[in-house]
Amino acid sequence: MKSIKIKICGITKIEETKYLNEAGVDYAGFVFYEKSKRNITISEAKSIMSELSDYTERVAVTVSPDEALVKNIEDAGFNILQIHGDMDMAVIKNVKIPVWRAVNIADMDNAYEKLRFYENIEPDINKKIRGLLMDAPDYGSGKPFNWHRSRRLKQAGDRSSPFDDRLFILAGGLNSANVAEGIRIFNPDVVDVSSGVEGSTGKSREKIEEFVRAVRNCGA
Repeated sequence: MKSIKIKICGITKIEETKYLNEAGVDYAGFVFYEKSKRNITISEAKSIMSELSDYTERVAVTVSPDEALVKNIEDAGFNILQIHGDMDMAVIKNVKIPVWRAVNIADMDNAYEKLRFYENIEPDINKKIRGLLMDAPDYGSGKPFNWHRSRRLKQAGDRSSPFDDRLFILAGGLNSANVAEGIRIFNPDVVDVSSGVEGSTGKSREKIEEFVRAVRNCGA
């Protein structure tokens, strides 16, 4: 089995970087969305990122970003721009870092069509979309979409699927108890967790360790 990479999303505190560094996670997500309880400023994110391992890529999580926000994200040193909500093609045309497009899925019946949105995008913009992220209907809800109604979507490991050579990121309600099942069903390249590793005051070292162990055991 391929090695599954791990993204811990919704980092808000500098002490949480220690947990990520200890666990050796691949991606750290920072949310720039005022309606999110995990929203922080780019200045705060820069301070937190300074303590992250060089191994860990920095992901800026946005909702319908405008040009000014994208420029600030690039200037801050982020590696990846993750976009929920609307994706303005005029904004994406000038993006200088890879884009992960997040698609909210209620169930799997219409997932195939949603994930093929990029087919009608002009080639110069199309190639900037390096990852497709399947998320729950309500971003940040901590609940997964219906995994078991997959009548049309092939596994991401089958590159005749909508993913082609893009990364497939599985998100939405993952935790240490269900991530192995999600990996078995979808064979993603990356698993993305936020609420599933929350403690009472932020990210939990123990829950991060449990989640990472559950993912790593899938490849054992």
